[in-house]
Amino acid sequence: MLTVAYLGPEHTNTHLAAQKRFGRRARYVHVPTVEDVFRLVERRQAAYGVVPIENSLEGAVTHTLDRFIDFVDAPVRIHGEVEQPIRHTLIIRRGARLDRIRAVYSHPQALAQCRHWLDQHLPRASRRETNSTADAVRYVVRDARLATRAAIGRAELARERRLRAMPIPELRENKTRFLVIGLGEPTRGRRNKTSILLAVKDKPGALHDALVAFKRSRINLTKIESRPSKRKAWEYLFFIDLEGHESEPRVRRALNALTRSTSLLRVLGSYPTAR
Repeated sequence: MLTVAYLGPEHTNTHLAAQKRFGRRARYVHVPTVEDVFRLVERRQAAYGVVPIENSLEGAVTHTLDRFIDFVDAPVRIHGEVEQPIRHTLIIRRGARLDRIRAVYSHPQALAQCRHWLDQHLPRASRRETNSTADAVRYVVRDARLATRAAIGRAELARERRLRAMPIPELRENKTRFLVIGLGEPTRGRRNKTSILLAVKDKPGALHDALVAFKRSRINLTKIESRPSKRKAWEYLFFIDLEGHESEPRVRRALNALTRSTSLLRVLGSYPTAR
């Protein structure tokens, strides 16, 4: 049976994304940080790991991007992706009243995604960050006497603790993309995506020169994200997702051309696109 590590605890969106990808044929191990997921895979204590990479409303999950930067020579590669719809609820004790809620707990991403609803319905409640949505619910459980705390998370978390879950309406489509990481070469699919990490040379027009390689090969880029290199002030690395597999001639041509305009180039993986 496969062992799959994921950013936990149970019943979080990462847990659901892992189950969506691997189903019942896996044994799931939840860990508290993105770093722990990578380590379990690198040490072969898990065959695969599942980590969040970006949200359609709030953008990149920087902890995951930074792990690729900090360990640029690590053997871990991206083996796939999972898109998961995000459905938030406000979790409160049974009998609690909204006008008495004084603090709302959740993961920073969940608080940010729900800030407009919170501004409208709970403007006086403070917002307190937790490591996960599951951790946030524990604060509500401890508030047995006053019932002045709320959490944001999936409805499953409320049912598990016999709490009340109020749906938070989504005005915009809210999805999170998760990466499946592992060792070895990813399996090729019918439609594929390639993720790369690069640093351009310190000269005028270097980023333009790098991107021209994709235009000449008629390759569509689906994502560009910059992050500080952490080696030198104001030096940046770029994460790029592109359509196609690294073994395709047009993709190979573009990657070969990139070596002339970059100081660092690493293919993080070529893998099937999310269905």
